[in-house]
Amino acid sequence: MGKESGRRGKNRRNRGGILLMELEFNVVLGTVILLALAVFLTVKYVYNPFKSTLKKASAGDPEAQYRLGYLYYQGKYVAQDYRQAFHWFQTAAQNGYFKAHTALAGLYNAGHGCQKSNADTFKHYTLAAEQGDFEARVNLAVCHLKGIGTPVNETLGFETMKAAADDKSPIAQLLTGDMYERGCGVEKNETLALKYYILAGNQGEPRAKERIKKLKSKK
Repeated sequence: MGKESGRRGKNRRNRGGILLMELEFNVVLGTVILLALAVFLTVKYVYNPFKSTLKKASAGDPEAQYRLGYLYYQGKYVAQDYRQAFHWFQTAAQNGYFKAHTALAGLYNAGHGCQKSNADTFKHYTLAAEQGDFEARVNLAVCHLKGIGTPVNETLGFETMKAAADDKSPIAQLLTGDMYERGCGVEKNETLALKYYILAGNQGEPRAKERIKKLKSKK
């Protein structure tokens, strides 16, 4: 009887200890959740990269000037302002940040924050392409193909696109395949078209799979 009573007392103490541990755990867990929520809210509603980017850009940092241009262009953390976007892209380009030339070309092509200019579109795509920027190289090929700021030259457009494709640009590979398939700027060649579609697909270009399927169904 005494032993049984002792065991019951011990079990009550153990259960009390477990309950206390569970209570402590829940308190700790609740604290962690509250801290995580506080961090999330701080990042979401308090942290704003605009001020720090503006400070660096104003101090002459070309990369920050380029990033600031994108913040203004996208209206992210600041009101959208194409003129300010143009200003900061132009400043970054003048300070040697070659990707800013690609952004400037896009603004000139759309007439955002500046007067639309095909000549300046071609000029800035050329400057960025000379530095190896893939986006600029693809768009420079399009300029040759469509006659944007330069006379139409499909052969040069194809050569420019294929050079970017051979340097492993997925979008250039897809478009090179398309040009081979249609015979645009080059003699039509579906075998080479398929080759470039496959290259693009192997690099994750989402539109390549459908092109491959469509081309194979012809054979």
